[in-house]
Amino acid sequence: MVAARFTAAINNTKRKIIMLGAFKKIFDGSQKQESAEDRENKLRVATSVLLLEAATADSHFSEEEQQKIIEILKTRFQMNDDSVKELIEKSEKERKQSTDLWYFTNIINENLSNEEKYSLMEQVWEVIYSDGTLDKFENYIAHKLLNMLNLDHSVFIDLKMKVKSDTNTV
Repeated sequence: MVAARFTAAINNTKRKIIMLGAFKKIFDGSQKQESAEDRENKLRVATSVLLLEAATADSHFSEEEQQKIIEILKTRFQMNDDSVKELIEKSEKERKQSTDLWYFTNIINENLSNEEKYSLMEQVWEVIYSDGTLDKFENYIAHKLLNMLNLDHSVFIDLKMKVKSDTNTV
């Protein structure tokens, strides 16, 4: 009697597992697999948006900041001038349509390692300090990115001080 109940329970559990597997296949199949190229394009836009956000936080987008962003994007993604110009235009459009930075930082968090995120944060500091000043709004955005990218505060400060020292900013 006990063995029969045990066997029935096992069979019932197996049926549930099979059914759950079938549901999973249905739902997974309805979502298109994102291509590597799509992921790379989203990552490029997200990176560009974060750099633009840092550059314009003080409501002044200086020539130095613009040039620094172009330099970073060309180097980081091995892009030519025309491709960078298109990326920046697309990023500005997406940035204006967005209500916050979460969508972009989420893309970064899903696709970059901590080391790569620290490299990006260093580049954010380079953009901020490229005009020779650190505005309170730029500092606010940098700290917001610190939290949204789940970075260690001490490394964040080390990067800030390194870039500040390299740019000879007061």
